[in-house]
Amino acid sequence: MIKIAIPSKENRVDHHFGHCEYLTIIELNDQLEILKLSPKVTARSCGCKSNLAEELASEGVKFLLAGGIGQGAINKLKTQNIEVIAGFQGTIEEVIEKWKAKDYPADISICTEHHSCSH
Repeated sequence: MIKIAIPSKENRVDHHFGHCEYLTIIELNDQLEILKLSPKVTARSCGCKSNLAEELASEGVKFLLAGGIGQGAINKLKTQNIEVIAGFQGTIEEVIEKWKAKDYPADISICTEHHSCSH
């Protein structure tokens, strides 16, 4: 089984990880079929200063698919062995399909200014 987290707002990928309304946790089987989607309420605080990375790791999340995300949050997630892929747009289902097809940007802009980026 594979678990993926997607920063979400109104069933779409949120453009800013640290300020998302909630995370959608997706469980996939070995054939990459969706078994379960469940919301996880977040504190809506900075991803690099919270314990969210540790919580996701303890829940078995291996990937985080984001719209935009800062380098501090990326670093914290990587220390928990969560692979971060950013640059996604669309609904949760569209993001999952893009990830499965490896149809996402290889080079994305990372938010480097705390709380003032344009995501």
